[in-house]
Amino acid sequence: METPGLGWRDLIIGSKLEGRERGRQRSGRGLRQDGCRGDRGSSGDKWHNGNKRDCGGISQRRSSQLCRFVEQGGHCRFGDNCSFSHDISRCETQSIGRSKETPEQQRDRADYNSWRRLVKRMPMPNDTMTIELLWTGALRILDEGDRNWKQMLPRDLDAENNYGREHIETLMTMVSHAGGCSTFVALAQPFLSVITHPAMLDCLSVDTFVGGLYNFISGSNGKRAVPFFQHLCTNLVNAFCESSVSTTSVETTLITILTALRELLKREQRAAFHDNLPDIVSSFKDIAEVTGIDEGSAGFQIILNGSCELQAMIARATGLLADVEPTSIGGISTTVVKSTYPREIIIPGGRHDNDNVDITKIKILPTESEIRSDHLEFLPSTDSNQPHFLNDPVERHIDTQFRLLRHDIFGELKDALGGLISSITENPAALNNSRLSLGDIRAYIYPKAHISYLSFNQRRGLEAHVSFHQLPALRKKSASDRRKGTDPKLDYSLSSHEHISTIVTKLATRSQSDLELLAQLSRQSIHGALIELPGVVVATFIPILENLQTMQRFRRLPFHQWILPYSSSVSTGPLDIPPPTYARGADFLFPLDSILTKDGDQLSFSPRVRIDDVACLDELEAQTSLDRGQCQALMAALMREFAFIQGPPGTGKSYLGVQLMRVLLACKKKVHLGPVVVVCYTNHALDQFLEHLIEIGVEKIIRIGGQSKSKILEGKNLRVVSQGEAKTNSERYLVARTYEELGRIEQSITEALGSLHATHKGTDWNNLKHHLQSKYPRIYSQFSRFDEDGFEIVGKDPFDVWTQGAIGKPLDDSNTTDEARNTAQNLIYTASQNVHSLLTLERRRLVDFWVQEIQEEKTDQLFELVKDAHEHREFLDKIHDEVDRRVLQTADVIGVTTTGLAKRISVLRHVKCKVIICEEAGEVMESHMISALLPSVEHFIQIGDHQQLRPQINNHGLSLESKQGTPYQLDRSQFERLSVGEPGRHPFPVAQLNVQRRMRPEISTLIRATMYPRLIDHESIKDLPNVVGMRKNVFWLDHENMEEAPNADRHQKSRSNDWEVHMTHALVRHIVRQGVYASSDIAVLTPYTGQLQKLRTKMRNDFEIVLSDRDEETLAKDGFNEDTALSDDNHASTDTRRKPLEKKKLSEFLRIATVDNFQGEESKIIIISLVRSNKEKKVGFLKTTNRINVLLSRAQHGMYLIGNVDTYSNIQMWAQIISMLEATDSIGKSIGLCCPRHVDTALQASEPLDFDKFSPEGGCQLACDRRLIDCGHKCLARCHSDSMHNVFKCPQPYLSSIWCNVPVEKQVPGCNHVIKVSCSQDVSSPSFECPTACATNLPCGHRCPGTCGRCSGKDTILHPTEHQKCTKVCGRRFGTCNHTCKRPCHDGTDCGPCFSPCEVRCSHSRCTLRCHQSCAPCIESCTWSCEHRGDCSMPCAAPCNRLPCNERCPKTLSCGHRCPGICGEVCAEGYCHECHDKIDARVDLLELKSYGEIDVDETPIVVLGCAHFFTAESLDGLVGMSEVYDMDGYGNFSGLKDLSTTLARAIPCCPDCARPIRQFATQRYNRVINRAVIDEMTKRFLTSGKDELKNFEQQIVKLEQELTTSREKIMLSISQARIHLTASLTAAKTAEVVRLLKERHAECRKLEGSIEIFRNNVADKNQPAQKLHEATVHAARKAAAPLAIDMLMANLAIVDNPPALARDRQITMGGQMIHIKTRFVTLDDKFTIEEALLSSSPTRTPIKAPGGSPDLLAGPFFQECTIFIDECNAQNLPKLAAEASLFYASIARSLESFCRSANKGLESAATHVEVAKKLLEDAKEVCKRPFHNAESLRAAVEESMRLMRKQWYEKVTAEEVEAIKAAMVSGSRGLASHSGHWYNCVNGHPFAIGECGMPMELARCPECGAQVGGQNHTAVGGVTRAMDMED
Repeated sequence: METPGLGWRDLIIGSKLEGRERGRQRSGRGLRQDGCRGDRGSSGDKWHNGNKRDCGGISQRRSSQLCRFVEQGGHCRFGDNCSFSHDISRCETQSIGRSKETPEQQRDRADYNSWRRLVKRMPMPNDTMTIELLWTGALRILDEGDRNWKQMLPRDLDAENNYGREHIETLMTMVSHAGGCSTFVALAQPFLSVITHPAMLDCLSVDTFVGGLYNFISGSNGKRAVPFFQHLCTNLVNAFCESSVSTTSVETTLITILTALRELLKREQRAAFHDNLPDIVSSFKDIAEVTGIDEGSAGFQIILNGSCELQAMIARATGLLADVEPTSIGGISTTVVKSTYPREIIIPGGRHDNDNVDITKIKILPTESEIRSDHLEFLPSTDSNQPHFLNDPVERHIDTQFRLLRHDIFGELKDALGGLISSITENPAALNNSRLSLGDIRAYIYPKAHISYLSFNQRRGLEAHVSFHQLPALRKKSASDRRKGTDPKLDYSLSSHEHISTIVTKLATRSQSDLELLAQLSRQSIHGALIELPGVVVATFIPILENLQTMQRFRRLPFHQWILPYSSSVSTGPLDIPPPTYARGADFLFPLDSILTKDGDQLSFSPRVRIDDVACLDELEAQTSLDRGQCQALMAALMREFAFIQGPPGTGKSYLGVQLMRVLLACKKKVHLGPVVVVCYTNHALDQFLEHLIEIGVEKIIRIGGQSKSKILEGKNLRVVSQGEAKTNSERYLVARTYEELGRIEQSITEALGSLHATHKGTDWNNLKHHLQSKYPRIYSQFSRFDEDGFEIVGKDPFDVWTQGAIGKPLDDSNTTDEARNTAQNLIYTASQNVHSLLTLERRRLVDFWVQEIQEEKTDQLFELVKDAHEHREFLDKIHDEVDRRVLQTADVIGVTTTGLAKRISVLRHVKCKVIICEEAGEVMESHMISALLPSVEHFIQIGDHQQLRPQINNHGLSLESKQGTPYQLDRSQFERLSVGEPGRHPFPVAQLNVQRRMRPEISTLIRATMYPRLIDHESIKDLPNVVGMRKNVFWLDHENMEEAPNADRHQKSRSNDWEVHMTHALVRHIVRQGVYASSDIAVLTPYTGQLQKLRTKMRNDFEIVLSDRDEETLAKDGFNEDTALSDDNHASTDTRRKPLEKKKLSEFLRIATVDNFQGEESKIIIISLVRSNKEKKVGFLKTTNRINVLLSRAQHGMYLIGNVDTYSNIQMWAQIISMLEATDSIGKSIGLCCPRHVDTALQASEPLDFDKFSPEGGCQLACDRRLIDCGHKCLARCHSDSMHNVFKCPQPYLSSIWCNVPVEKQVPGCNHVIKVSCSQDVSSPSFECPTACATNLPCGHRCPGTCGRCSGKDTILHPTEHQKCTKVCGRRFGTCNHTCKRPCHDGTDCGPCFSPCEVRCSHSRCTLRCHQSCAPCIESCTWSCEHRGDCSMPCAAPCNRLPCNERCPKTLSCGHRCPGICGEVCAEGYCHECHDKIDARVDLLELKSYGEIDVDETPIVVLGCAHFFTAESLDGLVGMSEVYDMDGYGNFSGLKDLSTTLARAIPCCPDCARPIRQFATQRYNRVINRAVIDEMTKRFLTSGKDELKNFEQQIVKLEQELTTSREKIMLSISQARIHLTASLTAAKTAEVVRLLKERHAECRKLEGSIEIFRNNVADKNQPAQKLHEATVHAARKAAAPLAIDMLMANLAIVDNPPALARDRQITMGGQMIHIKTRFVTLDDKFTIEEALLSSSPTRTPIKAPGGSPDLLAGPFFQECTIFIDECNAQNLPKLAAEASLFYASIARSLESFCRSANKGLESAATHVEVAKKLLEDAKEVCKRPFHNAESLRAAVEESMRLMRKQWYEKVTAEEVEAIKAAMVSGSRGLASHSGHWYNCVNGHPFAIGECGMPMELARCPECGAQVGGQNHTAVGGVTRAMDMED
């Protein structure tokens, strides 16, 4: 913005700064020791507690080079001792300015440095030019600069060593006089634009610095900000009156002021108390009106809404301030509310310590006082006509939703816990009762629990290890059996110990009192009861409640005028809701082209037309696939900023939502909508909607949350997508610094915890002396060992002598004579005078007092440290959230559940999302709905049906279905509340869909007559086929069999009905047997989980049962698990025994579901088990119309209900249904079956057995009257379905001729095989094929699956042998793991990667990757230890450095006998030598003795992970323990062998089952096993890397083809401009060329970015061997002191030597080669284009190609090639060196040509040409070596050398270039990769050979040319078998 020239002399800058500057000079700005400044708000010193030297900047280091750990965003392990710089702010310019910088980046860096120089200078008085340059420059950087500079800008403004705050104060304290108002406005506008810029407010990683700036801008209580804004508003109006600023400028300035004020009040809430702030806010609307801003414009609406929001925030702050006034009652002024209601106004407060008027002060989790309280909880009514202590409707609404939701979660639980606490208080002995109960609350109570240990981890925080007695059910099981139900990754679990279970917990609160209590419980080992509440999952409700508190804190409720419609005394029409703010522009139109049926058609409509405009509706219906109702709903959704769409069952809600999304995405860029947020209550509904969007081609979708079950959305998850987004330099620096600080905090916390435990264990002098020395020096001096004369006292410590007899004795007050002296102060005073004068009891009291002081100090220190660590973790989370935010901002659609949205609200509120669509809105609680309203939302669309299922709540007492829940109605959704309407308020407009395409008319009639009178049947469903096998398509089978009572013992309250289970099972079997319907076409529904469980158990023998995730969760919540299912299954199996034929699977999948979890789904046939059948006619769940509606609307073709009609007849809607079914004769005691073949046969089934009786095969009892096709005989079976008829085998003889069936032996002519056939069979017939199996082995190694006759035939001349294709599974073992290939045999070709789950696992964790992916080695400490041999000090994945123990385990099993296992292993629970049932098992492999024959004292056993067990002596020899340990003459282990010279043969296997022995199960053999495991990881790294390199090669080829195609278009345009004078590059042609250049550049950058990510992933630091090597060295050195010399040497032989040349170095080098090749392709193309552009229009301004001039980019390319070639030569990789030399030469030739055309840089080009010639000479010599493709590569080198000798004016033809490129095609980089056996050539390069794994033919290493093959299965000399890479 240009600053007006007038009025400069009328502008006066305040003189405050001169005095401040003088004061700062006196204090010495750069010399202060603390380095900190005042007036910095809350964030200035946040991350440097206790480290003053870093406060003002980074500490001085010996080198200015940036530490590579910090540069990569990691944590430097050397900390302050690092010799490199950790200050990224100094090194950013250097790193950005390296050779990789493009010209644009260099310009950005120069611009930023120029701007930063302004910030580094102290502002001068009246220097308005600097002010303008500073803020306009900052705005330009934020608008156009690189992301790194955008993030550096707020840091530099807030930096201690800069003058950013002084510059801000200079502007804010300016005073303007007459004529200077426009200048002040012009200077303030860029400043406001900077502090409200999205790059400042939305970037989470700089939020701390932005917060510091806003705190400074505010000043104390807004004293700096409010006068500034007041002054600015005055000047703005004056400037407008002087015509110095336009209306548009006024509008923009007002919006930025509002944004700045809103942000300021959020960050500095005390500014709201400034007296002048309300007047400023109220003036905004007046200013808008005075300056002529159009009231219908979007800007005016933003100003109006922003003013209202600010006024509400100020009003709320004022109300909070009134809490402390004495004229209030419970925090609310008595004058605020005047009750005119008959009910009394209840004001919360005073019931307990968590009963507060303000919900923002209520702790979400109940407090102890709250649980113990007997007072009724305050529950406000949702009825707005009822009194409430809050008058403001928004605050009241949020308050009500918060309190009711919290009570729904905790209400019943608090009552149950309160009762339990009361009973324990009355009877403390009850605490140890194992039968403690919480009544109906599902809970598991573990008595005698105690906190065994406190620990801290910088990632997980403070953790408490809680131990309790092992569960009786687990105590009886073996260790392996116990582990089955727990996560093996956890160190502590229910199966961690035989008698003790330990779990790891964390404090849910952050209060100091709770932490002190936790520490006290830990120190004193106080026992209590641990209560597990499976139904209370804090992650599902805390985000919602916290978000509601935040909304209340700022009184923020978007669309509150529609959510809370004002009452109306007169009856008026529906609310007139305007279009969304973004659509209110005069020229805005909604484009509908994307939903039109014909391609190329165009249609749009204005949001200002009427929704019921007939012409628009007619046109929309004619040109789209939408029906009339859908068209009207689409228009309503687009034209209302707050829209409801009601969709009855089957009307296409989801389809409409997809079309709506298409329209919104079409106008996304035009109006800057940002991502469209799709919100659903359930993960299932969200996944379904997002999958529909992917089907129509919407790809830029991001799914938030980890509960998605969709395979399609796996790659769309935010967690996956954000992995490709790199952190900026600034973010990496902040992460590294924060981790360093966390490391220091972790060490301090560990020390504090150690001190706490030490003081509790003992009160010796070492624990007390520091405390006494610092706090009581006079007492401390009396315990000195030196007397006054300087002589030292020998013997015991004086303190120990003084406390002798006092420590350890219980206190007994009866021994005291002076009570006054027993007080702490008196004792301290006396001790200060003479500590030895105290009595023994007094000494004891004094010591206890000192210990208490120490513990209090340490606990307080611990709390502050934990709090500090938590703040650091939050800061790290902000940086990670910023990465997520950047990814989310690029999406078209963001999918998230309501809970997930609340959980990620801190991120999503910074993603500018203007549109939110909520699917299944009728199921969403209102608290969840309002929590989903992001601050930036302008358009909210809810799609649902309030007449279907309501939201699910826990507390029935809050439901509108109960009488006591009428005032609360928590399960009434916002959709229902507004759709139905409230008395005295405007009705809310709802668009309803009315054409259903799901149900046949007989079914839709049931809900049309009862729920949806306007529902219309589409023509497509009027002719649906009848249900095969049934008389009626809709029928209710009536019965009088009573329901079963709930199982109280299992906490199961659900209902069931056994008769209906059997009847439903029989009906499903009958329908499936018709052969028309798959079981997936049928769904069984029931209202109760108890019935669901029994149905699953009953039908699992016939079908594969499918349950939804929600049903699985509901079953678990109600106490139904797999154990109950199995017990029910066993019980059912004893009742009825089926024939083997009937137990076969009738089909694949059968869906069984509860009604509540089947909404939104459908099926062809629905079978409903109603369950309830009782004399009291209690219906239960199905009394509500919503559930009945869902139940009756799921079926398409047929629906069958099974239930007691009489029980349901007293419900009005059921009575209507019954009446309608009776009218069509569709209710009866028996259900009519229909035989499709004998339609007239009457079949009636009234009992489950009637189906087997009347329709045993799915037909009827008559004989089948149809002919068999194959033989012509009549079918002898009973009437059955067509599918069963077609597979019926005729038992009668074939009658075409006389046939003798006596078997005889005959010889087949030709092959001479003797076979046994029927006597009548003519084996000499030409059509006869010999059935003898073919004996030929196929090339894959398998036997041919064909027969002799089929493969060979009789005439081998006319019909040569053609063997059948192999049908077996490949079965070859992969070269990188123990899995075998499961693909169908593929003729011996490479098996490809293994996709089985990775089998690498240890006691700490298991790898979750696929097998072919390289997994990181575990570097946790090894857990192998025993009392005889000690601990292993190595990392978990390294070979152990302790000796195995041969002693028998001294522990006792649960049976009472001694463990028979070896010492150091997990106890052999279940393998007792005295009471085990496997006494006959063979365990001694040497003497072949059984378990009962051995002496376990002499030869203890070892139990493997596969459950087989053997003597340790046997297994030791089998696994090869002598190869890794030295043994003495008695067979004992005496030392470690050097492993550096040998390789592991293989991972040892179990002798019985051949399964590999794994270290996590049998740690005794870790040293043997771990050698091979790390090589397996490395090999996977190698193979997967090769696959990715191959993929990149293909992408480069594709890129080159695309560049060639687009280059031809560009060159054509340029050539036409040169040849024809009239065909010069017009503006349109120029624009087209520029567009093509940008698209090409973007594609190149995209591929280079992908390659760069790959290179980072395969860098040395990420290689598994390197990671383990570093961890092993660290562990070995750490454990060096206590180790014996021989053990240390054996250890260091493995770890101290640097690892050899990494096997995967080929991948690293290959990645570099791919990068060079990509840059070559790009540069080569750039040179061609640039030369053409230079010659196209010499007189006009040339077109600049993006990415910079190629001559500038060539330098870094040459440098990279040179370095790469040197590395290849050093690592013996001649092939890659030759290829890189060719690339160098080609670009050097292009550079020379370009420089001559441009007449610049000729000397530099000539130098590179000479270097290229030298490289080509070297490459020619290298190509003489016989590596892969050497000959063709040599030809390419020679051709390139020939071209280099050409003169510069001789044009290089395209054919010559192609000849070189063809020779440079690398081809395969190895003989095999995924299968076969691995070898190393003499130069260390690995390769794999398939088939048997041994070399059959001589070959060469593809990398260096060394011989790698052999002959007759023998390798050549120097080639080694890489067994370490196989096993």
